[in-house]
Amino acid sequence: MAFLLAASFGAAGAQEIDQSVFKSRLEGWRAIVDSVEAGLGRDDLSPINLDELRARVDPVRGELEAAIGLFDPRLSDLQKRMQEIGDKPGPDAPPEDPSITQERDQLAARITELDATLKQGRLLKVRADQLADRITSRRRAIFTDTLLASTNSVLDPDLWITAARSIPVELRGIGYLLGDWSAYANIRMRVSGQIALTFGVIAIIIAVVLLRRALRRPLRHFDREPADAPASRLRVVSLAALEAVVGAGAAPLATAASIALLNAFDVLPPRIREISQGLLLAVTIAAVGVALAYAVLAPDRPRRRVLLLAGMNDDIARLLYRHTAAAVWILAAVAFVSTLHRTLVAPLQLTVATNALLALLLVAIAARVLRALGRAEDDEEAPAAANATTAEGNGEEAVVSSALRWIRLPMWILNAGVLGALVAGYVNLASFLASRTLVAVVMAATLYLVIALINAVFIDSLSQGPRAKWAAKTLGVRHGSVELIGVLVAGFLKAVAIIIACIMVVGTWGTSTADLRDFVSRITFGFTIGSSTITLGDVFGALVFLIIGIAVARGIQRWVGAALLPRTALDPGLQNSISTIIGYVGSIAVVAIAMGQLGLNLENIALVAGALSVGIGFGLQSIVSNFVSGLILLAERPIRVGDMILVKGEEGYVRRISVRATEIETFDRAMVLIPNSDLITGMVKNFTHANTTGRVIVPVNVTYDSDPEEVRDILIGCACDHPQVLRSPPPRVFLMKFGDASLQFELRCVVANVDYALTVKSDLHFAVFDRLKAAKIGMPYTPWSIYRGQPIRGIPDLGDEAGDVST
Repeated sequence: MAFLLAASFGAAGAQEIDQSVFKSRLEGWRAIVDSVEAGLGRDDLSPINLDELRARVDPVRGELEAAIGLFDPRLSDLQKRMQEIGDKPGPDAPPEDPSITQERDQLAARITELDATLKQGRLLKVRADQLADRITSRRRAIFTDTLLASTNSVLDPDLWITAARSIPVELRGIGYLLGDWSAYANIRMRVSGQIALTFGVIAIIIAVVLLRRALRRPLRHFDREPADAPASRLRVVSLAALEAVVGAGAAPLATAASIALLNAFDVLPPRIREISQGLLLAVTIAAVGVALAYAVLAPDRPRRRVLLLAGMNDDIARLLYRHTAAAVWILAAVAFVSTLHRTLVAPLQLTVATNALLALLLVAIAARVLRALGRAEDDEEAPAAANATTAEGNGEEAVVSSALRWIRLPMWILNAGVLGALVAGYVNLASFLASRTLVAVVMAATLYLVIALINAVFIDSLSQGPRAKWAAKTLGVRHGSVELIGVLVAGFLKAVAIIIACIMVVGTWGTSTADLRDFVSRITFGFTIGSSTITLGDVFGALVFLIIGIAVARGIQRWVGAALLPRTALDPGLQNSISTIIGYVGSIAVVAIAMGQLGLNLENIALVAGALSVGIGFGLQSIVSNFVSGLILLAERPIRVGDMILVKGEEGYVRRISVRATEIETFDRAMVLIPNSDLITGMVKNFTHANTTGRVIVPVNVTYDSDPEEVRDILIGCACDHPQVLRSPPPRVFLMKFGDASLQFELRCVVANVDYALTVKSDLHFAVFDRLKAAKIGMPYTPWSIYRGQPIRGIPDLGDEAGDVST
């Protein structure tokens, strides 16, 4: 729209001409808005009149929006140029160049003129938007009044008597209408031409039938396959979708083409043309409803049944299809008859009786289906309970039965409501609820088919099989990434399908196609939140930028951490801190730029964040504390990645430091998450903070008859012979205590790498044991061996003075 408007205004450089064209068009738009506003003041407006008014004001709204969008940037450019020139110099300032003064005056005049024109355009745009809203409100009010209009009750005999008396009158009207059509056609065309048109209509029908047979060829091939032949979910759902599209489009296509052919030769008078549109509507309702029901339920083709995967049996499928098709045919017939009533200006009682008959028939069909489902469930309960452990399909059928069970109660309540409205005299409300329920059922079948097709294409095909491998190779990504992309695309498409289905079910409740177009336009081209206008394009662009920006930030973080920093002299802990901070800074910058693309003011967000700080201080205190502690850990680095620490009884290596918690890998390969605040405020033992060396202590107990100096030399020799024990500081041996049964020594030495402390300690234990044994230096047993009657070496025999300790 903006491009066409700019082209009509002329070249971009012709600023004055563009403004003059804008002004002239502004006057024409104002005249249209004034006439629509005057027409809206009438009290006898019908929905058709409202649609005509809406059709007049909507183009004005679109052109005004395009013009404002075209001239707003020009005004901004002029204002920036004025800012660069600056204000007029003061009386005490030196005089400026006359050309600057002339340029400033010209810019001021152009800014004033363009600003005034834009203000008039914006004011007119507001008036047009308000008129559109008023038209929508009037339509909804008319719809509500019609829907809640009180008429005769279905129990009132006068309703049916008057309707029966009106039928012959309408039949005579149909006869007169056909006679007028014949006379109109005879004036426009000879009989031979009419016969040729008839053959043309027959040719169109035959061509559509042949096309339908050609498109259904894959279905026939599938039906010829053996009943036990395997069929993938994608093939079953695709064939069901093909059946739905072909079945739903054949009859409406033939009808629309035939009507277009007759209109092309101008053989349809206005009233017949209106009835033909009603016929097209009825054919479309019947074809779409029956085709969708047959495609989903497939009563005579179990292998093509979409619900076969849910375990629906043939009897329930045939039951639902027959009654759904009957209800759809009734709705189509009533739609066509209602068009006849409107065209022939039938009496009101006949229209009310038609709507009441529609509601009664649909309620009767619904009640019969519900009762049949109840009987089918009772018949299946006994066999299903007896064979629950032997038949796998019974579990699937139970799923269907449970799904149908919870639907029955709301349907009974709805039927009761429709009957109550018929008895109370609200026939329009009753027929609306009944027909809308049928539309909802058909749309539910459509939605099920669409969701099944989406799942089969994007989830089943992209998660397994050769298609998944081909997609991964083509896109150059991992198989898991292809599966993730398929799930995301499927979720988006299913959300769109659900929204469209909801609009189809409730979208005409007092609205028109113009209202729906306006709603979609507002979502697509922008909506205002506070002082910021956000468009769908801006949202999509910001989302794409956010995804790409975060991916780039993470890529830079990985490159810095894996390729750049390892080639420096920095220790691994500092490298991890730098790469982590780079990742966080990049992500925050990307989010800020994306919010700027949406037009969100970061100052307002800062104010909101400040207002939320009170709540954060109370409810999110621990999260904020861990976040700040994580930043301190990354900056101060008291603990680094790779350090071996002991905190809260957990000992292991630091593997990752994030802004919320620190991951520690224990020696049994378990990952422990320690909140960062515990590492900052609590006591932490870091074995490798300054260096990787660590002390090893080996306690040794020998008998009292051993030579202490010999024991010391043996222990120091064992330590000095181990390659991991440092010579500086040298290993030392201490006589710690004169125990009750032994001399208690400790060998203390420093190992080069604390990671091997346990290995060194074990090696020293082996060496000490072997050398003491070779030197025939005894090591005492534990005291509990006394109770087994075994003497302890190094302790003199106490004899009778100590008593019999073996007892």
